Amino acid sequence: MDTTLDKKLLGFRQIAQEKLQNILCSIPLDKDLIIEQALIKPLENVVGASWLRKKGIDKIYKFDPKNAPPKRKQILYFLTNNLLTFKSALDQINSYQSQASSSLLTSETERNSREYHVMVFPQVLASFDHLLEEEGLYGLVDLYSYQWDFISLDQGVLSLEMPSVFADVYVKKDGSLLGAIAQSLRIFNMVMGRPNLLFSMGENAESVLQMMQKIEAGRKVKSGEAKDTSDFSAMLIVDRDKDYHSCLLTPVIYSGLLLEIHKYNSGSLTVEPTGNKIQNGKLAILRNEKHTSSKQGTTNLRMNGAQDLIYQENRYRHFSEVIGLLSAQAKALGLEGKLYSKDMKLSEMKDYVTNKLPKVAAQKKELFKHLLLCETIMEEIGANFEKLQLIEESILTNTNRKQIMAYIDELLAADVHKYNTLRLICLYHVTIGLTSEDMTKLMTAYLNAFGYQHLTVFNDLYQAKLFPDTTNLTKAKMLSQISIPILKTPFQIEANKLKLLPVDTNDASQPTVSPSSPTSASTGKKQCPSYVFNGNYIPLIAQLCHMILSATSFEDLNSRIGHLERLKLSGKNFGLKTIRELSITSAKAEVNQLLPLKVRTILVFVIGGATYAEVAACQLVEKLTGGKVVLASDTMLSGCDLLESVVKCGK
Repeated sequence: MDTTLDKKLLGFRQIAQEKLQNILCSIPLDKDLIIEQALIKPLENVVGASWLRKKGIDKIYKFDPKNAPPKRKQILYFLTNNLLTFKSALDQINSYQSQASSSLLTSETERNSREYHVMVFPQVLASFDHLLEEEGLYGLVDLYSYQWDFISLDQGVLSLEMPSVFADVYVKKDGSLLGAIAQSLRIFNMVMGRPNLLFSMGENAESVLQMMQKIEAGRKVKSGEAKDTSDFSAMLIVDRDKDYHSCLLTPVIYSGLLLEIHKYNSGSLTVEPTGNKIQNGKLAILRNEKHTSSKQGTTNLRMNGAQDLIYQENRYRHFSEVIGLLSAQAKALGLEGKLYSKDMKLSEMKDYVTNKLPKVAAQKKELFKHLLLCETIMEEIGANFEKLQLIEESILTNTNRKQIMAYIDELLAADVHKYNTLRLICLYHVTIGLTSEDMTKLMTAYLNAFGYQHLTVFNDLYQAKLFPDTTNLTKAKMLSQISIPILKTPFQIEANKLKLLPVDTNDASQPTVSPSSPTSASTGKKQCPSYVFNGNYIPLIAQLCHMILSATSFEDLNSRIGHLERLKLSGKNFGLKTIRELSITSAKAEVNQLLPLKVRTILVFVIGGATYAEVAACQLVEKLTGGKVVLASDTMLSGCDLLESVVKCGK
């Protein structure tokens, strides 16, 4: 990526610091900070502890609803906009107030000043003010909205770090956070310049784009702010539910598999000494504890190429290639000491021990960490990986249905996983469609394994379009009895139009990669973005970016994506319309003048979380087209994380 653009993207950190500084400076005197655990890691990407102390923060405590820290001075809470969490904080404040009122040592200054402050991420909800009134604390507690906007996790990867968006928007149908997303995208346009072409795909994406445009229009009328040039020619906002496959399929790239195994938070991977996401999701009797003895203590991996060169070199490679490269690197480092010590003079040996040996030791330490990570991947998913890949390929191609159901039945009977088993069931549904008999059988087996308290999970999955409607089983059964098996599912028909399912390895317009002997994007060979899923599927956003970057005229764009009724386009002089609708208006000429893109840079924002498989696919699109793709979302996740958010939604 262009270094100038990359530096500009890092500038959002400074904006976040300025916004936080304004809040802290508006609260006079020293104060203690009580921060919710989910916000600690993201905040570390914005400011450090020393920065906070310079701005008047004395002590920092982790928020515990059951145990409030001692009140020494003013208190500033930093919480997510969860009403139950806010209620817990108010209970603590009421407790502090009770202690203060019973004390005769409270000074007049303390009684007359605002001692309690609550900073809410990303914004204060109207219900918070109502709750303050109900608790009798209105006028005693100051509320502040704080949003850090975009955090740069890695080169070309931005995140708002709002992990609850998918559950709120797609399961609970609560669009409160969409306004915060629109505000952040407005900030993005203020800093980088407004793109000429704004695409949206999905209802929520369209709502965000419309909110963003209304905010921008109001700001321009008031302040006259405008920026003629932009670092981006196009912006593409996409709903997560328009491409569930990129979350539900198992990635084969290194960074994607790391998220399948270990906990991830704001660009940092936590490797625990006992257990991981695979083990913790299984029933206790099915867990394999043998892997825990080789690991000592909790370690962290920063998934940022600038901070970890080994990760930078291997993050988007096929995992089978990573193992060989790391092994070769380990052998090379093992021999390096011998090569340097042979026939060395005393002065040369002194220089080696002083300057080069510490670097070699540090390299060995980092390499050992990655080798352990690879070992864990092999232990946890290596044995069934090839079979799982074949099953996922069968689901995508709608073949061997009996074999697919037999495999899922086998998992439910002998190796059930709380989230990944649901993930495979959901993949089957969104690709082929579950019959009522299969739906009942799978639900019963899952509930028998994990308990009938999870019955609401399937209704939540239905709300997110990941499972059939469980409230109408009779009608579903009648339809399944009269339905005629078809060769192509609705998903396949749509995917074939966009060429998301690679079929012709000799098609010059669609570079391919062999699933049996995958190569990485760095080899320079002709490839296809589907390599991230072993050659089975191209992520939707990668394909859309490829088509937009490759379009030479409006007619060319219309022929590529004009059939997509859910995809809408907006420009400076026209509102949101489909490509087909634009083809019969005068706006067609305006779009035609903008193609091919002068500045070959696209921002993609995924509402509901993005995956590292999508990042890797977009990185390859950059190399194939000569353009630049910056991928942003509310959070980075894996398929396991997506299903976990649904399962925990009803709790």
